[in-house]
Amino acid sequence: MIYVHSLGRAARYFPERTALAANGTRSTFRELHARVGRIAAALTKHGFKAGDRLAILLPNEPDYIQLVYACAWLGVTAVPLNTRLSVKEIDGILGDAQPRGLIRHSSLPVPTAQVSWQLVLDQEPLEVQSDSVPDPIYDPDAILALIYTSGTTGRPKGVEMRHANILENVYHTNFWFPLEEGAVHLHAAPIFHIADFPFMFAAPAFGACQVTIPKFNPQTFCETVQRERVTHTVLVPTMINMLTQFPDLKKYDLTSLKHLGYGGSPMAPELVHRTRQVLPNVKLVQVYGLSEAGFLTGLLDHEHTEDKLTSCGRPCLGIDVRVVDPVREGSRNRANRRAGRSRREYHAQLLEQAGRN
Repeated sequence: MIYVHSLGRAARYFPERTALAANGTRSTFRELHARVGRIAAALTKHGFKAGDRLAILLPNEPDYIQLVYACAWLGVTAVPLNTRLSVKEIDGILGDAQPRGLIRHSSLPVPTAQVSWQLVLDQEPLEVQSDSVPDPIYDPDAILALIYTSGTTGRPKGVEMRHANILENVYHTNFWFPLEEGAVHLHAAPIFHIADFPFMFAAPAFGACQVTIPKFNPQTFCETVQRERVTHTVLVPTMINMLTQFPDLKKYDLTSLKHLGYGGSPMAPELVHRTRQVLPNVKLVQVYGLSEAGFLTGLLDHEHTEDKLTSCGRPCLGIDVRVVDPVREGSRNRANRRAGRSRREYHAQLLEQAGRN
């Protein structure tokens, strides 16, 4: 379903506009749509069907994006793997996810877990000429991706991201981080992370070009922004800190960069101020979310006032946030169970009280 409303939409309305640029090559939305169809046909030839899982262990590159699109086309669940994990950690995720296949890059760790089908993409391209490409699925409840959490409170857990969930993230992006027609989004943060993953679908939905770099460093980032006239990107605070301290920063023309989203961890007010000094024309947007839900709250550029710099902003449209005391909430839940009230009934009562107030 999400494919129809992202790349499928772009292929209809912006067919000759540049869709993807990397490594000196460019493709239009029409060309990208056709190539993704061929990849979907190739996956079908290898036996993949709706509901199957395909693990992906690749650096940030066009092949990654095209594979995820092909999965979305077929209803296959993509399992993006963190490229920074050890072999043991990757094996653990593969053992838990039980994918039907794995597509990886030869430069990355080689898992030892047994997978029924495996392809090293930089050594054996995945593409066939086929006239029998199935129509893209249209099922909002289909699972688009199984994204594993960072494991900060235990071992990483697989989170099912449905097509409808990513479409909601596209809507949220349009409010907090508008990708107007002709914009250029740079995938500088890891695509496998929930902070950047939805932008694969948001960019084409609004006719924006996507650019990738395999790995972030300040020089590569600046070179890419200057060369591709990048307008939008999302970075984590560690990346921003490296960028603001890059001694050659002023040697590059970064005037095209208009929107910088950041998230993944808190950003110190001092770093916010330093970012404004070195990139005075860039609008900052703080994004906060969870692997389990995606984009939840945001802090717009004009809201970066001293009293709000440590805030994670306001909830997105359709999102309700409530701060609770875990001890007190546990006591309330136990009391509700004794009183025979369900959690849903208790929350309905809270909403009713809020309405009266």
